[in-house]
Amino acid sequence: MGTHRVTAMCMRTRLHPLVAVTVLLLSTSAAAQSQPGTGTHTTPTEQPKTGVLRKGPVNEDAATLKDFTDRVNKYVALHNEAVKSLPPMKTTTEPKQIVAAQKALATAIRAKRADAAAGDIFTPAIRQTFRRLLSPQVEGEDGQHAKATLKDDAPTGVPLKVNADYPEGKSLPTVPAKLLLNLPTLPKEVEYRFVDKHLILRDAQASIIVDFVPNALP
Repeated sequence: MGTHRVTAMCMRTRLHPLVAVTVLLLSTSAAAQSQPGTGTHTTPTEQPKTGVLRKGPVNEDAATLKDFTDRVNKYVALHNEAVKSLPPMKTTTEPKQIVAAQKALATAIRAKRADAAAGDIFTPAIRQTFRRLLSPQVEGEDGQHAKATLKDDAPTGVPLKVNADYPEGKSLPTVPAKLLLNLPTLPKEVEYRFVDKHLILRDAQASIIVDFVPNALP
């Protein structure tokens, strides 16, 4: 009886540490799961920062491009006022009548923005942003090909001057889609055109230069 009792006591004595360790591990795990910031929970410092709180180039670009869009929309409003000030144009395919209507609209627009100057729409900050957004699009083989195409197709004698006529008869090279990838979409009244490496904002109906970015491409 004594031997059995001692053995039983020894077994119980040997089991006690194992049981204690097991209970301790389970208790620690349960405590960890109940504590905020441990286990699978992320601490507040691990939470991703939102775009609203983060100050960086992305947000600065968004604000700058919004400023550009607002300026373009202001110009379009002026354009539409000029259109309303003229007699309604009849539908025609006669080139002389089309050119006459175009020149009349250009004259009305110039009268409404007689004090317009370079940078009114493409401000220094907007110019800088456009150059930076366009630069990656002329890198690599495809980019260099697009740049070379623009250079080869560039019309000569186009003045970089606000309110100037886009010379009659000069070509309007198609702008490669690659270059427009990151630029704001324009309303139908205006369009982007490249003259070599310079970017022009052209009034599509009046055929005048609204503003421009010299050396928009590197």
